[in-house]
Amino acid sequence: MLDVSLANLQAMLPLAAGSPLEHVVDHPIIQTDGGWYLLTNHMIMLLISAALMLLIFPAITRRYRSGEMVPTGTRNFFEAIILYVRNDIAKPVLGDEADRFMPFLWTLFFFILFNNLLGLLPLDVITGQWLGLNHGHGIYGTATANLAVTGVLAILSFLVWNVSGIRANGMGKWAHHFLGGAPLYMAPVMVPVEILGMFVKPFALAIRLMANMTAGHVLVAVLIGLSAVVWRLGTAGGVAINGAIVAGTTAIMLLELFVAFLQAYIFTFLTTLFIGQMVVHEHEHTEEHGEHGHHDERHENIGSGNLGDFAELPEDARRAGTGAAG
Repeated sequence: MLDVSLANLQAMLPLAAGSPLEHVVDHPIIQTDGGWYLLTNHMIMLLISAALMLLIFPAITRRYRSGEMVPTGTRNFFEAIILYVRNDIAKPVLGDEADRFMPFLWTLFFFILFNNLLGLLPLDVITGQWLGLNHGHGIYGTATANLAVTGVLAILSFLVWNVSGIRANGMGKWAHHFLGGAPLYMAPVMVPVEILGMFVKPFALAIRLMANMTAGHVLVAVLIGLSAVVWRLGTAGGVAINGAIVAGTTAIMLLELFVAFLQAYIFTFLTTLFIGQMVVHEHEHTEEHGEHGHHDERHENIGSGNLGDFAELPEDARRAGTGAAG
């Protein structure tokens, strides 16, 4: 009878003994005697993502400046994504205000995307076992699976949509949105709720991105650990079960690739939506009024920061927002 106790498995199979979180949590590279992290895996991954963006995008724009207006190859790939973010995420929500926020939204989208994709690469094997970096432990990780990273990104977005709302409408109108469109006598109820909602938005952005980028990696780690364990069942059982594990892991990795793009899209879209609620306000145009001066609400843009303004978004933006929220 096979002895498959946990102690024996941990003694004979190091991979099975490891925690599934080993490849998800951050690891220090340089730290002080007091335990402060000066350099970690995730910090290196953030720097790599930033370096890639500084190398790729100036090179793309340089070709346009030199007169090569028709994109090819890699430039065509990035241009398709750049135009999608502008025309299908920002423009339906922000309208004429979109171009003003595009540098921030493009940077946000690609920074998240690059970190998501870098986390899918087997950099621990390449940098650890092959190159022997970081004392053989390697340099790897998904920085967007770190709540500190997603929290900072959410705080930056929070500052952008609130500061932009104040600049666009003034402090008075920005503060007025805490009524949520309700009468003044409802202020004791509405103001605390709206203030709570204001801070829930960045919290939700941070948690959503972190949780989605953590879950898939943990599941893959569990399956790989299980792959090592099942060989204790014998060759036939190990081959059969590992075949299913390999197929399942491949499917999850493909799903993770999709999620990497999806989460960059959701974070950017929701940030755009929150900016629109604060910045895009009702524009008075002569053609929007009838002969008696009545306002035509069909031409009204969103405004005031009230979440009820979501109903006033164009249909394609509402459909995308509903999918993102789901």
